[in-house]
Amino acid sequence: MSEFNGLVALVTGGANGIGAATSALLHQRGARVAILDRDPEGTLPHALAVRCDVAESSAVDEAVAAVAGHFGALDVVINNAGIGATGSVSDNADDEWRRVLDVNVIGVARVTRAALPHLRRSPRRRSRTRSSP
Repeated sequence: MSEFNGLVALVTGGANGIGAATSALLHQRGARVAILDRDPEGTLPHALAVRCDVAESSAVDEAVAAVAGHFGALDVVINNAGIGATGSVSDNADDEWRRVLDVNVIGVARVTRAALPHLRRSPRRRSRTRSSP
């Protein structure tokens, strides 16, 4: 039995690269997986794919609620979505750095904020809390 059996895991930026590899591994280890991505087309077949841009608060709130509603719980969040700036440091205006900050830092806060109420209600969390000394 795996430590992820029966858990519901959400992976942002999970449609390709490290996020896709992470969601595949979570699935192999028994988790039910949801992927949030701006372009979830071609997402691995084992996952619930949800279109979501982590730079948009309302989209994040709706996507996280949809995942929790679909599976009935949320136990794990992997904040993997991220972007890089285009061009060099000296070439980029403040707007480009704000875009990177919005996705890579504030996006993590948005997803975590939306997920926390569901994570706190996780049956797995409650069972661990009760069995702890």
